[in-house]
Amino acid sequence: MNERTHAPHAASWLLLAGALGVPLSLLWDFGWESTVGIDLVWGAPHVMTYLAVAMAAVAAVWMIVRGKSGVVLAGMRAPVGAWVALWGAMAFVVAFVFDRWWQASYGMAAGIWHPPQMAKAVAFFAIACGAWWCVPRWGAGVVVALIGVVSMAQGFANRQHDAFFYKLACGAYPLVLAAAAISGGGRWAATRAALLGMSIHLAAVWVLPLVPGVPETGPIYNMRDHLLPPPFPPLIVLPALAMDWLLAARKDAGWRSAGEVGFAFFAVFAVVQWRFAAFLLSPGADNWFFAGGGKQWPFFLRISDEMRTAFWPGEVLEIKNAAFCVALAAASSRIGIWLGA
Repeated sequence: MNERTHAPHAASWLLLAGALGVPLSLLWDFGWESTVGIDLVWGAPHVMTYLAVAMAAVAAVWMIVRGKSGVVLAGMRAPVGAWVALWGAMAFVVAFVFDRWWQASYGMAAGIWHPPQMAKAVAFFAIACGAWWCVPRWGAGVVVALIGVVSMAQGFANRQHDAFFYKLACGAYPLVLAAAAISGGGRWAATRAALLGMSIHLAAVWVLPLVPGVPETGPIYNMRDHLLPPPFPPLIVLPALAMDWLLAARKDAGWRSAGEVGFAFFAVFAVVQWRFAAFLLSPGADNWFFAGGGKQWPFFLRISDEMRTAFWPGEVLEIKNAAFCVALAAASSRIGIWLGA
């Protein structure tokens, strides 16, 4: 019998809730830091992160204490997801202490992806993957949302005609979507994961602008009176649909299937997202729903009026880069198929 069936039902959902709170709190933190600018250890978004990690840890310990099947470690038996999530919670505590030392030594302006932040990202993904293992129908969506969070700097519409944006998407998303499609999460598992991942980001896009907030530090280049929404999420649900359709009857899929779904992911995503990015920079997207039109910027970002609605210079998505994107998507899909199986 599959070990996931032995996980306490309530604990599994508690773990999923904790994992879900991680990307939601990080998106809130993005809006807070981009609007208010004062990043306190006990700021509201950070407290939500701490609570989400604590919830995941409690759920994992619950499974370990009461578990009667799964993987044995230190004389106790529990589902793999519980062990992975607990490791992620403990890794977050270590990363938090590391981050406090780092900021005390190098200051608050040490950059976005300094070592403590990378350690936190690893911890967050461990918690999300643990939840995915215990609640396979929904956990993959949390992992998809986290991919969007950690790649948010590349997610502004102005960067979406840059080949690097497509390389990043092709290297990350197909792995999770293919694993979801293969692992038995249902007929449209990849599509469901993509929809949940997008929904988490859309919740932040639509709710954060309803919260008042003003910059409390300088310099201020973009005055704000409400929290900044994150960029509108990439439309990965459409390539996910294609992946579900191609992998529907291929539980023994190999490199050939990976090549097909990798090509499908890139082809659908590139065509759809290329045109959608242009729309997001147009006046038609200057509204609450899309939060686009080149109007939503962090208070500290100095940017000319022309560049607000322009595509920023980057790698050209020509044949060589497109072929590399397909190869990345195929390799990512193959790893996902292997993990899902």
